[in-house]
Amino acid sequence: MSSRHFFRFILLVLLCGASAWGGLVHAQSWAPSRPVAFIVGSAAGGGIDLTARALQRLLEQGRIVKSPVVVINKPGAGNSVAWQYLNERGGDGHAIAVGTANLASNPVMGKTLLGYRDVTPLALLFDDYFILMVRSDSPLRTMADVRQRLQKDPAGLAIGFGPGIGAGTHIAAAMAVKAMGADVKKGRFIPYRNAGEAVAGMLSGEIDVVSGTAVTAPPFIGSGRVRALGVIAPQRLSGALAHVATVKEQGVDVDFVNWRGVVGPKNMEKEQTAFWVRALAEISRSDAWQKELERSFWKVNFKTGAELDRFLQEQERAFRTIWAEIGGTRQ
Repeated sequence: MSSRHFFRFILLVLLCGASAWGGLVHAQSWAPSRPVAFIVGSAAGGGIDLTARALQRLLEQGRIVKSPVVVINKPGAGNSVAWQYLNERGGDGHAIAVGTANLASNPVMGKTLLGYRDVTPLALLFDDYFILMVRSDSPLRTMADVRQRLQKDPAGLAIGFGPGIGAGTHIAAAMAVKAMGADVKKGRFIPYRNAGEAVAGMLSGEIDVVSGTAVTAPPFIGSGRVRALGVIAPQRLSGALAHVATVKEQGVDVDFVNWRGVVGPKNMEKEQTAFWVRALAEISRSDAWQKELERSFWKVNFKTGAELDRFLQEQERAFRTIWAEIGGTRQ
């Protein structure tokens, strides 16, 4: 090959490489250009809301998203109100929402409720655990006391939770009631918009027990007006809840894990989906997120793509079995 042809060949290779690289950069160059709506299916102050606000803080502080991230609370209908609002905002990447266990439970419970097929699942982030709480002056001291009351009268205790029927807090409480040998379908389960409203209802005498996520409990317990009965978790939690026994330690053999992630609208564009998957993966690797997980009693469980799709399908199948056992629980 002559020198002239050789240099032409090298120039062609460089130009082709530059073109391919330019296409790759272009494909990865999309980022939000205006404020991002981060939509939450519960009222402010609940575990779902705390999830969004932790992610909001890290997205902005880490400059992962250079536009402002605004949390918008849209409680109701097992997160369906929030996810419907998400879809109405469109799929251009400027709206995301917290994904919860309702992604799997809603399709089982009712045709009008939105599930994982009605949104774009972006990432699963972590597992979450539950705590059962009573008023500090309640005669219920242990799970044995609860068992005794419920076996005598399954409707004898009103159990509150947020943000709605089919939420992890509802499922966990119902499974605990069933594990105690009571007729769960005769139990009284009262939905609230979030854990804070459920606790307020308990303090006013509307209900007897609150089923909440662990992250919401320390402020209530610290106030001295609320006492923990037990945590629904594989083992005792750490930090401010280290003293609280698991329900299994107290003879209630129930094992149910909550989880949370982030979803986009149903018709989200591929480049916007790719941006948010990368952004959430970056957060999940950060030291700041590891500290947030520890502080909030969350356990990392990061999944995206096909792995996440399989997980959601498995969760839906599992919930069909659960709902057959606890479904029809009255309010």
